[in-house]
Amino acid sequence: MRDAKPPVRGKTSPYGFFVKMCYEEHKKKYPNENVQVTEISKKCSEKWKTMLEDEKRRFYELAQKDAERYQAEVAAYGGEDVKKRKRTKKDPNAPKRALSAFFFFSHDKRAEVQAGHPEWKVGQVAQELGRFWKNLSEEERSIYEKKAAEDKERYAEEMRSYKEQNNPAAVQVDHHQMVGVHDGEKPDEDDDDYS
Repeated sequence: MRDAKPPVRGKTSPYGFFVKMCYEEHKKKYPNENVQVTEISKKCSEKWKTMLEDEKRRFYELAQKDAERYQAEVAAYGGEDVKKRKRTKKDPNAPKRALSAFFFFSHDKRAEVQAGHPEWKVGQVAQELGRFWKNLSEEERSIYEKKAAEDKERYAEEMRSYKEQNNPAAVQVDHHQMVGVHDGEKPDEDDDDYS
């Protein structure tokens, strides 16, 4: 078993190095300005598309060196390529997660904000909702916190029932009963009586 080392950091693409450089240049030029990642990304994307291959070459070289670093770290880590974990598929029958107080608030107020600003994109609406939420009085906020607490209880109860219904030990017992093994008996290792 290999040591518990931190996982290997992934490779950075040429474009990734370019965006990082753009971001750092912007921070140097405007140190006191709050940087919006979406704005920087748009500007970087437009600039990248118009750059000549010669201008991009240094970023490809940086990416090549980073790929070599990555391969060396993979070899040191354990010799196998470390890939992103695949997400486990969500059970469609699992209970829906509990919603936060802010989510309940957003659900109530989103239509109102959108009606006042139909030209706004989703992100702008979310920012405005965040500002409203921040300025709510304790009394107003407690309404949504109560809803969230009730939903948390609902989720906990549904999760208990769900786990009881999907208990792996119960599934194991059912499997043994299907092949003729009863309580207290051990299943026969070479039993081929499945047909």
